[in-house]
Amino acid sequence: MSDQEAQSPSQIAQMKPYLIAAGVLIVILVVAFLWPNSEQEQPINLMPVAAVPVLPAVDELTDPDGSENMPPEPDVFEGTREIQSLEIEAGQDIEPLPEIVTAEPLDESDGAVKNAFMTMATSPLVGKYLINEGLLQKFVINVNSIANKEMSPNHSLVVAPEEEFRVYQQADREWIDTASYKRYNTYIDALESMSTDDLINLMDTYRETLEAKFAEISPPNTSFNSALLTAIDELLDTPIVPLPIEVYSDSVMFKFKDEQIEALSGPQKQLIRTGPENTRRIKDILRDLQDALQK
Repeated sequence: MSDQEAQSPSQIAQMKPYLIAAGVLIVILVVAFLWPNSEQEQPINLMPVAAVPVLPAVDELTDPDGSENMPPEPDVFEGTREIQSLEIEAGQDIEPLPEIVTAEPLDESDGAVKNAFMTMATSPLVGKYLINEGLLQKFVINVNSIANKEMSPNHSLVVAPEEEFRVYQQADREWIDTASYKRYNTYIDALESMSTDDLINLMDTYRETLEAKFAEISPPNTSFNSALLTAIDELLDTPIVPLPIEVYSDSVMFKFKDEQIEALSGPQKQLIRTGPENTRRIKDILRDLQDALQK
C-alpha cells in the first residue's frame, strides 16, 4: 500500500488546506514563467520611416544676401528589434516546484507535554506520577532551584508517594526504615523507561520556551542549558551514604544525625532520602544525560 493510500481521511482533511494553497501557488508561478504574456502574443509593428524630402537645387541653397540657407537634417528613426516568442518543445519536462508545507504551531499545553513523556516511556507509571499542570514552568523552576542548591517543594513535577516516611527505633536511636526508600523504586523505574536521546529531543523541541521561561527567573547572561548542567553536577556530588542512616526528630521534621550529611544542600539530602541504591540509579541516569548535553 502506498503512503497516500495509508493516510486516514482525517489526516487528508487536515492536509487539504495546505495542498490547496501549494497547488494554487504552483499554478500562478507556472503561468508567470511559462505562459506568453500579452506583449509576446501580439505582433510587433515597426513605425514607418518618414519620406526623405526632395533637396532643392544648389543655387536655391543661397539667400539673395549671399548667405547659405541649408535645409534642416531630417530626423533618423531606428526601428526596434523584433521580440522572439518563448517556445516550449512538446514533451519537454518541466521540473515541478517543491510542495510548500506550513509548520503547525508548537503545542505547549500540559496535555501535549505529558503525552510526549508517556509516548517515549515504556512504563505506564509515567502518566500516573507526572503532574498535570505547569510542567514546563515547573521544570525550569526546579532546574534553577537545584542549580542554586535549593528545593522547590511548591513546584514538584511528580505527585508525592502514597506511603509516608517511616523510621524505626533501636537502642533509643532513630533510623530510616528501608520501607521509606522503597517508596521511590517505581518512580525511578518510570524514569529509567525513557531513553536519554528521547529526553534530549524533547528538551530540544521546547528549547525556545524553556529558555524564555528561564530568562524570566534567572540573572542576565545565563542560559537554561548551563543551569541544567550545574543542577546535574550538584546532584552527582551527593555522597552515597551506607545503611542504616540515623536521624532525629526536630519538632516537626526529621534531620540527619550526621552533621556532615545535614550540612549538605537540600537537593542532595532529598536524594539521600531515596536510599543508597536508588541514589546510584539516579546518578547513572544523570551521567548519561550530562554526557549527551556536553556533546
